[in-house]
Amino acid sequence: AQSAMCAPPAVETAAPEAVKALELKPSVPNFVSVDEDGKAAQDEAAAAPKPGCVARAKAIYFGNTFVFNVIFVICLARAHASLTTKTYKDVLYYASIVAVVIIFLFTGLGLRTRELVKALAQFKFNAYVQAFNLGFLPVCVWAASRGLRLVGALSRPLANGVAVCGFLPMTVNMVIVLTKSSGGDEAAAVFNSACGNLLGVFVTPAWVEGLLRGSTNVSFVATLLKLLQRVLAPLFVGQMTQYHLPKVAAWAKKHKPRLKKLQEYLLTFIVYSTFVRLDVDVDAADVFTMIAVQCGLLFAMMGVAWVSLGAAGFSAELRVMGLFGCTHKTVAMGVPLITAIYEGASDSPLGLYLLPLLVWHPAQLVVGSALAPRLAAWVASQAAAEGVADEGAPGSA
Repeated sequence: AQSAMCAPPAVETAAPEAVKALELKPSVPNFVSVDEDGKAAQDEAAAAPKPGCVARAKAIYFGNTFVFNVIFVICLARAHASLTTKTYKDVLYYASIVAVVIIFLFTGLGLRTRELVKALAQFKFNAYVQAFNLGFLPVCVWAASRGLRLVGALSRPLANGVAVCGFLPMTVNMVIVLTKSSGGDEAAAVFNSACGNLLGVFVTPAWVEGLLRGSTNVSFVATLLKLLQRVLAPLFVGQMTQYHLPKVAAWAKKHKPRLKKLQEYLLTFIVYSTFVRLDVDVDAADVFTMIAVQCGLLFAMMGVAWVSLGAAGFSAELRVMGLFGCTHKTVAMGVPLITAIYEGASDSPLGLYLLPLLVWHPAQLVVGSALAPRLAAWVASQAAAEGVADEGAPGSA
């Protein structure tokens, strides 16, 4: 009784839901005071003219420049491919090699490999993501591509391209950005994207040699030599520059958006060069079938990853990161890797090996962007539920 008398008077507070409702209804009196500046800003925003069709079209284009540019250069390359000369194709070939080297030089300059040491505490989760992305998914996609090839749904080059797309590692920037916007574990995203890209340089050609040996005449030794010259050497130089030339690293960090845009243009050029030199006619029905197959495989793999990550008992933040890390495939490293592996293979039309990746990449971006706000809300609700559970646990008071 005495403690009750000494206790300070209780202050009545509205529930958070009530406060939100009142904030949204400024006409309700006596409960919440409305900020005049905030109301004026809301009125000004509501009165502002809505963007027109041209402005919306520009926003869509500049938000997806790589996808639109790739579609444009593929159409352009196929339109004038028959008019090109051998000299022009040879120039494109050597220019593509230079572009690949520059891409991996910048990749090494920006790849944060020191983060690999920081995230070793989550070894179980990291191993799970890498095993799914570079082990389980490649085998499943390869098996699906073989089945589609057997029933005649896909031509051999497109079926092999579907498989090779599955052999690639995850993206770097897209995984990190989508994980952050979805409320996932950003540190785990940084670790797994960096680790996956390093592993992919070795795992991708190993899968090609192990699972596609009978369907292509690619030499594993020649592939490793090309990867050493075009991928590993510039990647190593970029890493050494990042850690031993701090001024260059600071310059690269300052101009990161411009360097990223430069890499995007170089990738677009490689795609253009590849399709100019493509000597095989493409059946439109095969292409549409491949697009449907890639979208179906992406949805299926995301579903399996989401369910399995939940069954493994990982936290909500790790589960969100794992959803992207388990299923994303890189175009920034994928295009140069596929180019290095299949360049010069007489029975492997390089352009058709790239097409499935050029479908998977924008599909994962569209799906991930659509899921991000829903996943962020789900992570927040899980955190709130855990907080309520902790408060109600014995001894929490």
